[in-house]
Amino acid sequence: MRYLEFTMKLLKTALATVVVTFCLQAAAANANTEIRLGHVGGPGSLFEISANRFAELANERLEGVAEVNVYGNSQLGGDESMMRRLRLGSLDLSLPSTVMSSESAQFALFEMPYLIEDREHMKRVREEIVRGPLYDAAEARGFKIIGVWENGFRQITNNKRPIVTPEDLAGIKLRVPGGTWRIDMFRSYGAAPSPMSLSEVFVALQTGAMDGQENPFIQNLLLALS
Repeated sequence: MRYLEFTMKLLKTALATVVVTFCLQAAAANANTEIRLGHVGGPGSLFEISANRFAELANERLEGVAEVNVYGNSQLGGDESMMRRLRLGSLDLSLPSTVMSSESAQFALFEMPYLIEDREHMKRVREEIVRGPLYDAAEARGFKIIGVWENGFRQITNNKRPIVTPEDLAGIKLRVPGGTWRIDMFRSYGAAPSPMSLSEVFVALQTGAMDGQENPFIQNLLLALS
């Protein structure tokens, strides 16, 4: 299936956060402890690149004490599953994105369209809002944010038509990540949004179950090349 790539700057998911359970500090105190970091990003994604670099830097400092091992491409489950495992203590680190709005309504801020002007604007939001109220909101839910990484501006890829205005989404079966606000937003544009884990997207596009999907550009490209 041939997919046309059209850009629609909806929002910036620079809110790709690394969260850690409170039990990590105690676990890392034991020699040779494995610290597992899970994410849903596929090969070549910003999730993978960022997570691997984080592990590399962390392991330089943890040598002989603990080792961070990265499990990408949903090897440890989807975002929702990994958040549950974090809370239970069966996973140490996760790199979630939209799913955080399911943990605290304050994170729904990043599901709003046209919110971020550019990367300099995002830096200010990160320093003044994320590293403050949103850190506190995560901690109130039993998580601790230890870093904020970029996931890119969101794009729409589909096999129906160019997306120039919201009205162009009418009738398009669109894969979106989980998140009530985002689903409601696309539904208001006339699309038929369906929340779906990233690992299921390619098959859904290939079989025609979905007409398109909404993701950062690098994820769109990786799906097109799969």
